[in-house]
Amino acid sequence: MAEAVLSLVLTKLSDLVTYEVQLVRGVKDKVRWLESELCWIKGFLKDADAKGKTDEMVKYWAIDVTEVAYQAEATIDTFVVKVRQSSGIINRLKARCYVSKEISKIKERLNNIKDRIIVYGIQRSREDGDALNLMPVRRRHFRPPPDDADVVGRFNDEKILLERLLKKGSCVISIVGLGGIGKTALARKLYRSNAVNNHFQKRIWLTVSQENSVKGLLKMMLVKVGGVGNNNLDSLEELELIDKINDSLRTQRFLIVLDDIWREDVCIWMKEIFRNVNNGSRVLITTRFLNVAKRADPTSTAYKLRVLNEDESLELLLKKAFPHDENPKANCSSELLDICCCLMRKCGGLPLALVVLGGLLEDKAPVEWSRVLETMNWEREGRECQEILALSYEDLPHYMKLCFLYFSAYPEDYEIYGTELIRNWVAEGFIPQEGNKTMEETGEAILKELAQRSLIHVNERKSNGNVKICGVHDLVRDFVISTADKDRFLKVCSAENHQPISASLSHRVAIHNLADKIDARHELRTLMVFGPVSFVWDRPIYSAMFRFQFLRVLDLTRVGPLARLPKEIKLMIHLRCLRLYAVIDDSSLPSSIGNFQFLQTIDIKYLPNILPFTIWKIKTLRHVLLTWETPPQSVKLEDLLTLNSVTFGSHETINWSFPNLRKFKVLINKEHHRAKLTQLLNELRHLISLHIKAEGGCHIEIKTTKDFPFHNTLQSLTLHGPWPMGNAISEFPIYLTKIELCGSELKEDPMPKLEMLQHLVTVKFFASVYFGKTMVCSAGGFLMLESLFIANWYDKKLMGVRMGEAMPNLEEWSIEEGAMPKLTFLRLTSCEKLKMLPDFRHVMSLQKLELYCMSKELIRRTRREDSHKIRHVPKICLCTGRGPGTCRDDTDEGEFSDAGEGISTVEKDDEEVGAEEED
Repeated sequence: MAEAVLSLVLTKLSDLVTYEVQLVRGVKDKVRWLESELCWIKGFLKDADAKGKTDEMVKYWAIDVTEVAYQAEATIDTFVVKVRQSSGIINRLKARCYVSKEISKIKERLNNIKDRIIVYGIQRSREDGDALNLMPVRRRHFRPPPDDADVVGRFNDEKILLERLLKKGSCVISIVGLGGIGKTALARKLYRSNAVNNHFQKRIWLTVSQENSVKGLLKMMLVKVGGVGNNNLDSLEELELIDKINDSLRTQRFLIVLDDIWREDVCIWMKEIFRNVNNGSRVLITTRFLNVAKRADPTSTAYKLRVLNEDESLELLLKKAFPHDENPKANCSSELLDICCCLMRKCGGLPLALVVLGGLLEDKAPVEWSRVLETMNWEREGRECQEILALSYEDLPHYMKLCFLYFSAYPEDYEIYGTELIRNWVAEGFIPQEGNKTMEETGEAILKELAQRSLIHVNERKSNGNVKICGVHDLVRDFVISTADKDRFLKVCSAENHQPISASLSHRVAIHNLADKIDARHELRTLMVFGPVSFVWDRPIYSAMFRFQFLRVLDLTRVGPLARLPKEIKLMIHLRCLRLYAVIDDSSLPSSIGNFQFLQTIDIKYLPNILPFTIWKIKTLRHVLLTWETPPQSVKLEDLLTLNSVTFGSHETINWSFPNLRKFKVLINKEHHRAKLTQLLNELRHLISLHIKAEGGCHIEIKTTKDFPFHNTLQSLTLHGPWPMGNAISEFPIYLTKIELCGSELKEDPMPKLEMLQHLVTVKFFASVYFGKTMVCSAGGFLMLESLFIANWYDKKLMGVRMGEAMPNLEEWSIEEGAMPKLTFLRLTSCEKLKMLPDFRHVMSLQKLELYCMSKELIRRTRREDSHKIRHVPKICLCTGRGPGTCRDDTDEGEFSDAGEGISTVEKDDEEVGAEEED
């Protein structure tokens, strides 16, 4: 940890001397001296880290080095702010005097640290690199693994459990086993199997953390089972919630998966939920504890999951270590196979240990496999997984260690958004600058690398393959929390787990459920708060949150609205990332926020009309997420990458310069706005996501898309609003992976142009997109398309209110042989004039077909004379009702938030319809 923090500070010092010549005039020699001293001490940290595992004195020496590094960083940051905000020679002299005094204090501490190097016998390392001298982020083509990539040796288990699910017997089926043995992976495979899909009318997946209250869990279950809004349930007691769930379960045959149950009281309520339910509905639970399974249903025998045998263990380890080799065992040298067998036996048949070890060994030479075998302390029985996690952690480059430890901040089974996480990493300074790549792009590569090593799991991916939502296994979370706490990197404070609400030794704090107060060090870098809305009213903790002057990251979006904005917010001049949800008194951010000269991310998209114009003077801004704010007439932000939800307002002319913008969302509501938009788009050369929303009779008119500089970079395009002359866009950007249209009012078939886009993965049509009667998908078109929505616009806040048909006049739709060869999901809604389905016999990839609000004649034909067109599709939902949540045959509405990796965009899209999201 000391090496990682020191490396970050050395980079900052080097940049300061190199690029801020005017800024450091007068103190340049002192800064260079500090850089030299820290660099010299860094050479001893490898040996100190190794000895610190057994020598407490050396361990605390390394902690002292870390503290000095943080002190140096704080000194430099404060000096930069003082100089930039000062006017006049006297104030600049004061700033230089400040940094001179602070460096003198640091010098005293460094001398003490240097003296103890000899006393403790710490040696200087000759090599300057990362643990085991391994490469950092591996530059390789990344392919998302299949859903069952880590499921090996479970064929008989799956067969037995599937029989219990589908045949008469107990309502509750339990899978019991050690942590990391693969309970979730097996349950997920059962959940997704075709047999289960076809047997149950509706499936629900809930991950149950230790921190879930029974009432909270019942509310989540009722939302997914009954299709009701969460806001309507706060006043209901447990028994009332159970009655409502019970009523819903009697109307349809459900499968409810409750993953990772820890407490017996949860199982007690399961009995009440399933009283008088005799229609074949089932609950599948996974738990580590046999007593929990017995309490769920004393009459049912829990299924105990065994560890893998040696053959299965070897297969899984090789599969993970050689992911691109179809037969790794046959292609493995005898020497490497012998080492692999030794390593496999050390894992004790535990799948999690095997996949993490396999991820560590991937792309490594045999000599490094031997070093792994020799390095680990294999004698600690029952600690195999933790030892492997520790080795995999040590194998990471220093900046990836910091990124990995950041996962300790999040509650158990929390869905972590990759984009948000990466922005925090950037704000913390964890991610190095690599050539012309943005730090955010490097962050995406780090997430993929952590997933490839099985240190995190991917719940959901974007259409371009990047990580959208991820999480960590419970055992991995235990490891990162322990390591982060031990190294004073981050402290988790949880009232429910009776952890002390004190973090006086840590530089970062995550609060899980709000407390009355927090005792944290003055130099706190990060504060993230997770808690329900009921905890937010007028607690003293809020004023304290805004008093930490060295905060870099303040995230309060998970706690609901604040009662007010404390005046102390003006003191937080070192902030890099600020996220707020809402403020009850509608108070504005103070104009002094313009003094936040390091601010990179401001996320206040739920806070309307509170942004002062001074924010646009901050040159370091990278991501600005708002609620339809209007920037000033003239703005220049060279580092800006994301600008979400802005308008042109009443400006007659604009002079906006965002040369590196990647993601842009804009509202146009006046005719002259189109010219301004065209002017701005002509300046954007790196855009990858564009969202245009037209209102107030304004049209979307982009006639020269092929001439825009971002024509070869744009990946996601969302156009909400009418086009003036049918197909107004003459040519779409060629590398689009996702397109969404709404209210386009097209008179010409959009498919001929869209099908030529050979990288499209997702297409969504909502509300009055096309008014024609015929539509054709030609042979060779949509070669990469996986998901297609032709649907009403559903607003999650309105609980499924239909906003308008996408293609109200469509009568004939043909799909030629050779079109859409990779289509896996299709939702078709409210095309009530469509006479018959197109022929899907040649679309053998199609896994799920949903038809809602269709004519009775089309549904009849599909069930009878046209059934041969879709006979090969495993999951089919046919309904004349009004859409998801109202159809008797509907399934998967509200698809689960899985605790394992590899959940596809197709499955999650069920929840995304109509949702405002950032790509």
